[in-house]
Amino acid sequence: MKIFLTIIFLLVCVGLTAIVLMQEGKSAGLGTIGGIGDSYWGKNKGRSMEGNLVKFTKFLAAAFLILAVLLNMIPDASSSSSTTVTTPVESEAAAASTEVAAASTEVAAESTEAAAASAEVTAASTEAAAAASTEASKTVSTEAKETEKK
Repeated sequence: MKIFLTIIFLLVCVGLTAIVLMQEGKSAGLGTIGGIGDSYWGKNKGRSMEGNLVKFTKFLAAAFLILAVLLNMIPDASSSSSTTVTTPVESEAAAASTEVAAASTEVAAESTEAAAASAEVTAASTEAAAAASTEASKTVSTEAKETEKK
């Protein structure tokens, strides 16, 4: 509905401009003081081309005002639809949210790498402890054998 009214409004604007430009100027000068303006054309002005242009100008001006008021009173279709117009602040907030999500993903990846490295360290320390334990038990058993021999 608003699109239709906007198209009609634009046509009225163009028509009003053309009609105003087609009219003659009202510069009768000082001749109207002496009564020269009461000629045949002055008395029958309503029936002439100039009179018709004036009437049509008044009609288009009224249509222009009414359409302007109507178009301002009708809400935009975008405010009631699901699509929204984002403001610069909303755009910045969305960009910041995207950056935070990317940083969060990066931190999670680093955390996973750290956990993997920790698991490797734990495995290495377990192997070292097992090796040390084995070495210690060999040493103890060697000392026990030496002690038995003595």
